[in-house]
Amino acid sequence: MSDRSTYRMHEDGRLIEEAKYNPNRELAIALGERLDDVLATTDAKIYEYKERANDFEIDCNKLDDKIYELQAEIAKLELMLGERDRIIEELKKGN
Repeated sequence: MSDRSTYRMHEDGRLIEEAKYNPNRELAIALGERLDDVLATTDAKIYEYKERANDFEIDCNKLDDKIYELQAEIAKLELMLGERDRIIEELKKGN
C-alpha cells in the first residue's frame, strides 16, 4: 500500500488502475485532490470562454449596427440617384 505522497507522484492512468483493483483511503484522497485541481482548471477555462463569447456578442452587435447604418445610407443614396435620373429625364423632355 502506498501513501498519499506516493500516489500524488503517479500518472492519472496508474491511479485509475490502482483504484480499480486496490482502492483505499489514501488513494481516494489523492484522487480527490487531483479532481479538485481539474475542476478548478476547467472552471477557469469556462469563465474565460464565457467572457470571450460575451466579447464576440458585443462585437457582433456593433457590426449589426454598422450594417444597419450602411443600409440606411445606401437607401438614401438610391433615392438621390432615382431623383437625379428623374430630373435628367425631365430635362431631356424639356429640350
